[in-house]
Amino acid sequence: MYGYVTPFKEKLSMPDFVLYRSFYCGLCKSTGRQFGQFPRFTTNYDMTFFSVFVHDCMNHDVTIKEEKCILNPFKKKPVASGALVDKVAAANIILSYYKAVDGCYDGDGMKMRMAKRMLKKPFEKAAKILPDVEETVRIGYAKLREDEKNAVRGIDRVSDRFASILRSMTQSFIGENADGYKSGVAYNIGKLVYLMDALDDVGEDAKKKRYNPLIAEYGYDGSREKFLETNRDELSFVLNSAANRAIADFNNIVFTQSRNLMANILYHGIREKIKELLYSKKKLPKPKI
Repeated sequence: MYGYVTPFKEKLSMPDFVLYRSFYCGLCKSTGRQFGQFPRFTTNYDMTFFSVFVHDCMNHDVTIKEEKCILNPFKKKPVASGALVDKVAAANIILSYYKAVDGCYDGDGMKMRMAKRMLKKPFEKAAKILPDVEETVRIGYAKLREDEKNAVRGIDRVSDRFASILRSMTQSFIGENADGYKSGVAYNIGKLVYLMDALDDVGEDAKKKRYNPLIAEYGYDGSREKFLETNRDELSFVLNSAANRAIADFNNIVFTQSRNLMANILYHGIREKIKELLYSKKKLPKPKI
């Protein structure tokens, strides 16, 4: 995925920071154990939130233990582990592979072609672990590419493709624990991720004449700065409406172990990210939590 669903550090308690980092490091460690060292680069904050979310939706206790990190072998860090963490890591490989495939279709160059090639074997292994997730992602990305190929207008229609992928993937993970509220959180987070990525890339996409749902909807005349100035109010409404729907569904779910952490992300982290995107003069740097 992308990396827009992050905590707001200024309001994040130390216990929740440690919990969040343990899920992130757990995803990275599990990827290395299952798929090799290179695919660890796919570890991202959006899937960290997904891991936290599905663990709590299933009331699934997570085991946290101190482990050394390849980037800092002299200091141990808390790392979340378990069968569910391993499944989330496999789902992330599937999503990352299809993102690379999509990037190749978009003409993103050597970087995406290399990622696709190097993720091929890990993807094949992950697809055997989670065949239903692989099918969901494959079909969803095919529909998304078709919309992009036809330069479809309509923000809700296009963003529904990626939102539906995340909703279906969540339902596949949590099974009988799924309900409208949990599915609604996943759907609207998926919608936000897709639209925030589109907004982040708007200047680059315009320059390279690539499809972007926001350019298809609002047009693009001159510069990113002018695009934001002209459309900021409408974009703010679209993005914050999706955030509001995710929060409304979240508030109707009883969580047991990670509620405060997820509340920080949904109430504050996403709002701050939207604000950053709406006023940034260039593509955002990769976040670091």
